[in-house]
Amino acid sequence: MISLAAKIFRRSLRRQDIFDLDVHARGAERNRRALVTGSVATLARVVQISTSLVTVPMTLKYLGNERFGLWMTISSVLAMASFADFGVGNGVLNAVATAFGKDDITGVRKAASSGLALLNSIAVLLLISFFAIFRFVNWGDFFRVSSLQARLEAGPTLAVFATCFALNISLDVVQRVELGLQQGYRYSLWQLCGSTMGFIGVVAGIRFHVTLPVLVTAIAGLPVVATALNAVHFFVFARTDLRPSLKLVSRDTISQIGRLGGLFFVLQLVVGISFSADNFIVARVLGALSVPEYSIPQRMFALISMVSGMLIAPLWPAYGEAISRGHTGWVRRTLRSSLLLVLGATSVSSCALLFFSRPLIHLWVGSRIHPPFMLLLGLAIWTVLSSCGDALAAFMNGAGAIRFQVIVASVFGVGCLTTKVVLVHHLGIASVPWATIIAYGSLTALPCALYIPSFLRRLGTATGAVVSTSTPSEYSTSQAP
Repeated sequence: MISLAAKIFRRSLRRQDIFDLDVHARGAERNRRALVTGSVATLARVVQISTSLVTVPMTLKYLGNERFGLWMTISSVLAMASFADFGVGNGVLNAVATAFGKDDITGVRKAASSGLALLNSIAVLLLISFFAIFRFVNWGDFFRVSSLQARLEAGPTLAVFATCFALNISLDVVQRVELGLQQGYRYSLWQLCGSTMGFIGVVAGIRFHVTLPVLVTAIAGLPVVATALNAVHFFVFARTDLRPSLKLVSRDTISQIGRLGGLFFVLQLVVGISFSADNFIVARVLGALSVPEYSIPQRMFALISMVSGMLIAPLWPAYGEAISRGHTGWVRRTLRSSLLLVLGATSVSSCALLFFSRPLIHLWVGSRIHPPFMLLLGLAIWTVLSSCGDALAAFMNGAGAIRFQVIVASVFGVGCLTTKVVLVHHLGIASVPWATIIAYGSLTALPCALYIPSFLRRLGTATGAVVSTSTPSEYSTSQAP
């Protein structure tokens, strides 16, 4: 897999391999890039998860339940804040994919330059705002930790996470450009290096008995260094023709990215809070001591949805590029195939993991954690549903169907959070995934089943008109697109 990625990596440095292709060759190239990107991303995520599988029992034993729960809770809080770039990153991705679909290199540079300016501004403002209020909050009380050491470490640990988070926002432009060009395997290879560096840092930290903030610096900060190296390599050495420039920061491009980013922001806000609030809700309702009881089996089942998501994610820019060229036949076939593959693969994997979950948890963390069966069953079912939802979201994001997603996600978010809080209060920790399943099935899956078929028909009609009236020679093998 690595040798295949390296071969495609070298070929991608020669720009001619994506030009002078007819519709069928472009479809094959699109599939190939999506497969390579998904495969390398999966490899990187497997390495990342594998290091997590090893470090979780190590850090749980080293830190104890409460400090480990503090770490997981802060991680969840920042995961809920993944929307803090105000959707700009996703706006850049779509802008790059659209420009790439038109073979507009200048448009790609404008999107990268304008996106970088916006993301840097957001990162600086977030850091200033965070540290302006930091000293006025008792973070030990906020996270409901009781031991003296955990209370002393709560604030500094959050500060480290927040700093790394802001730096990631600033550097996110390189990932979005690479994904928009369907070269996300570049970012994944650097991410693999970052995960390895983080693992080495955690092992060394435990070996030398460092504090929780220092441990977090290793596991969260070293991957940021890898992302920075990726940006330098991509823009300075690999694709100098795409290097951002202040001269290319465009008001029109910023406006375009901002409008689309605003929709993505609302979508990320609702989805981030709805899907990432579980540990925070458990901590607030049942206490931080209960968080490992939920977070550890949840992380185990998340392996399946993570791998599925890594394989599906490259289809987002591929859909956008294909639609901009009018290749709706490829879009329909790919959407149908991806849904069937995800449904089958995640169903089998979730059932197998459910069957072996208890011995695997015992092997992983010992006898510290005893999750109820209904919690495990709910996590298995939700894994299948969320993975299929990822496949649908990749299509709708690439097709620009963001307003529909915002409306549906907003209704779902309110229903999901309300259901979770009520059920956790009355039924305990096992009810968390079931609350999500109930809300998702009724408020998201049903509307999507009604909307997507009609959207595909309208999309086919619109792009068909564009192809027939504007680019009649696109399907000629003798003309370069």
